[in-house]
Amino acid sequence: MASKFYTARWILPMTSSIVENGCVEVAAEAIVAIHSERPPGVEVVELGDVALVPHLINAHTHLEFSALAEPLGDPRETFDQWIGEVVGYRRSLAAEGADKLRAAIKTGLLETAASGVIAVGEITTNWELESSYSNPHVEVVSLREVINFSADEVSRITADVESYITKLQNRGMTVGVSPHSPYTVHWDQLINLCRISQEYKVPCVMHLAETTEEGELISKRSGVFRVMLEQLGMWEESAIPESVSYLDYVQALSNSWRALLVHGNYFDAEVHRLLGKLRNRIAVCFCPRTHAWFGHDRYPLYSMLEYDVRVCLGTDSKASNPDLSLIDELQFVAALYPELKVAKLLEMVTVNASFALGLDKKYGFLGEGASTKVLMVPVDPENPLDIQLISNLSKAESVDL
Repeated sequence: MASKFYTARWILPMTSSIVENGCVEVAAEAIVAIHSERPPGVEVVELGDVALVPHLINAHTHLEFSALAEPLGDPRETFDQWIGEVVGYRRSLAAEGADKLRAAIKTGLLETAASGVIAVGEITTNWELESSYSNPHVEVVSLREVINFSADEVSRITADVESYITKLQNRGMTVGVSPHSPYTVHWDQLINLCRISQEYKVPCVMHLAETTEEGELISKRSGVFRVMLEQLGMWEESAIPESVSYLDYVQALSNSWRALLVHGNYFDAEVHRLLGKLRNRIAVCFCPRTHAWFGHDRYPLYSMLEYDVRVCLGTDSKASNPDLSLIDELQFVAALYPELKVAKLLEMVTVNASFALGLDKKYGFLGEGASTKVLMVPVDPENPLDIQLISNLSKAESVDL
């Protein structure tokens, strides 16, 4: 098939330097190459004063909450109280039947696509509704959530997860595993899920260092989470090994094929250093507006980047966020951390996220083998790209070259 050529004021490959007045070569429904200048003797389509960037990737969300008009509960509540709100909402949604949940997921995917997103890391709690993830504009990485604090259940649940992965992979779907958190997943269960991730070459995603209460449970085996687990009859002494720390959880997760640690709000510099060394296997997902809604301490983004941690962005869910706009998340971060360059910001929603979710062969970059679906962002050629691209993303047009 003959190549087609498209010129633009700027092209952001994400895996190499920004190209000004370059050219994208496309053939056989994939990008063939990015040229630094227009190849001689070829006919081109001139796109004009635009910047071409890859579609965005939302590294973390829970689409089941997409029908909510506003976040659940009150951010002034303790986190265990907010979890109670989440559990209550899930039960009420389940009582209304599967169609209600399917509608919420469909709504969430439509809202997601509207903000320039081509793929999402979705925490799947109801694994009988995978057909709800079918959408022509957004690829869903279905991350099978596991909640199990019992040593007796590890073998059964591990086999169940393997069956789920095999079933979805046979259907051509993208899948992964999600041990929920240290306060809901037995250590032995975590080790087994990391093994599955490596064996099946699927991502492993875990909420980690989200709250100070979680840190207290891990370091002291006490606090509100211990009380909550005891009240629910879930507490087991063996579930969290004695003297374990966030460093141990990171080391365990590094045995996965690829691991994504969601939040990381309370990692210290020692953990940041380790995450930087393990960046070829582990990424961290920052959920900016959810972080702000809960009133957490300032996110240690500069420290993470200083240690070369692979950082992604996610919207989380509408249980703690007003909407699912990844562009709004990006603009929120740009305002909070004004020293960050545009390329570093875009990495968080392109190459870093595609790597974490195992989508890096086709999404998150512009180059050989990449998807021909791109975002075309209007730009003013008289102004530097850095001062306008992030704000202009809201005006981007999704095109298929």
